[in-house]
Amino acid sequence: MKKNLSTLLVISILLLSLLVGGCSKSTVTPAGQIFEVTRGDLNINVSSDGNLTMPDEFDLRFGTNGQVQQILVEEGDKVKQGALLAMLDDTSQRNAIKTALLNVQTAQNNITVQSKTDNAVAGCDHLPYTYPDLSVPRIFKQARKDLDKAVGFFKQGDYKDAGYYLIMAYFDVEVAEDLIRSKPDAAVLAGAKINSTFYPDLYEGGVKPQTTNDVMVVDYLQNYRQKLMDISADMKVGAYDKVASGLDSAQQEMFTAYYMAESTVYLKGSEMFEYPDTATSADFLQSSIRSLRDLEDYLAQDNAEPIEAAKKLYITQLNLLVGRDVLENQTSLFVVGKGINWQTLQQYNLSLQSAEIALYKAKQAIMNTAIIAPADGTVVSANLKKSSVLSAQNYSSTTAIKLVDTSTIRFEGLVDEIDIMKVQPGQEVSITVDAIPNKVFTGTVKFISPFGVASGNVIKFAVTIQLDPTDVELRGGLSATADISIYSAKNVLLVPVSVIANTPEGPVVAVINQATGQPEYKPVTLGQQNLQYAEVLSGLKEGDKVTVIATPPATSTGTTRQGARGTGIPIH
Repeated sequence: MKKNLSTLLVISILLLSLLVGGCSKSTVTPAGQIFEVTRGDLNINVSSDGNLTMPDEFDLRFGTNGQVQQILVEEGDKVKQGALLAMLDDTSQRNAIKTALLNVQTAQNNITVQSKTDNAVAGCDHLPYTYPDLSVPRIFKQARKDLDKAVGFFKQGDYKDAGYYLIMAYFDVEVAEDLIRSKPDAAVLAGAKINSTFYPDLYEGGVKPQTTNDVMVVDYLQNYRQKLMDISADMKVGAYDKVASGLDSAQQEMFTAYYMAESTVYLKGSEMFEYPDTATSADFLQSSIRSLRDLEDYLAQDNAEPIEAAKKLYITQLNLLVGRDVLENQTSLFVVGKGINWQTLQQYNLSLQSAEIALYKAKQAIMNTAIIAPADGTVVSANLKKSSVLSAQNYSSTTAIKLVDTSTIRFEGLVDEIDIMKVQPGQEVSITVDAIPNKVFTGTVKFISPFGVASGNVIKFAVTIQLDPTDVELRGGLSATADISIYSAKNVLLVPVSVIANTPEGPVVAVINQATGQPEYKPVTLGQQNLQYAEVLSGLKEGDKVTVIATPPATSTGTTRQGARGTGIPIH
């Protein structure tokens, strides 16, 4: 009877073992299997399923309405940052710049000069031909500044701003061409007649502008403008060596272009010169000196704070910069031998500054007619054609060119709430893409959403991973899996988790006694662990033989807890 009961008990245990084993997804390690404690690398990962994205997608639009003049790219073209991609007809914008230039000139011409003699007629100014129209030299000064900025940004590797200011210089030269080509005779336009009673000396002692000279200058400027466009074309394909030499050559030729443009201006009458507003500049200089003295006194104090000292130094620098700006930009035009009222001079400076601000805004507005590549990328679509018309109602919503930076790839996926607190920005990631087998990409955790979303009965959190540069051409939307490394240790003692038995006093491992060949329980201190191995901090040494125990110690709870530390239990 006892034998039958024992047989029945064994059969029941075997059936129970088969049932439990069949319901488990993992294979149970057979009892008695022996392992050796070895050194190795321990990596713990959190997995996330998701997709690849291309975050740098640009829907490029014109900043104003108008007719499309040029679309310089096609679908599939690879372009570099700062490349000129498309242009609108800029006639109205050029006219606005010319108007702004005229207003600057008017502000200068409106200065009231007084004769130092009692003869009012002798002191009368014969406007407007006494004051030449300096719009052409003025816009060319802007061209020189814009080209210098383009060169400066290019040398810094900022190709976006380099391309921007290169095209602005192009527009400056284009405006100068317009001014020279359509230049009126200002004196005749004002009603002056050659050899008349009122203006008997008109053109006397001077040379009337020659049309042939203007034509020659316009031809030169057209060729120069094409040179700037060729440099922009080299930037588009990333031929930076050619761009560097082209910019150097353009800077040298800019001086020739400037003096040729200036030669079209007819100078006659009183000698002209510009005089800076030194009084205002001196005020700011005095303020700077006072600020430096205040700073010196403050630093002498025992409780001087670096932040407060930095603020005082910044104020000093700001005053110096403003003073320099006044000297460079707020200039006053004088006529030799004439007097001027100081109050009038100040009003003149204000009027001139307002006109120059309007000129600056007009120059910025013309850049709305050009589309500059904000980054390296591939043209996905070019939705507009040459001669297409953008109205005031639809230009801001119409994508002219869609550009995608294919070199910047991100992974976006979800992580279970039980693992999300282990994920931190900066952790290294291995990414596998379903469409590209046997290839592992690397990246870094960039963003972890602070808000979870419900996915079934589980809360999950969005994570964003920045992929490292790769020579493989990836595509947005591809399915991928990311393994986020939350722990990594090199050359540590490792033991299979299957040999660990947990007790209320801590984890123990059955170690084979070399003398008797029998297993003996030893308490161990464990570090991190994954599904296969645990890191041994103490209690075992390399080369120990450990075995899977069939029955844990009587005090064992039967559950394994990661990172639990043993305190030692009696060994029987």
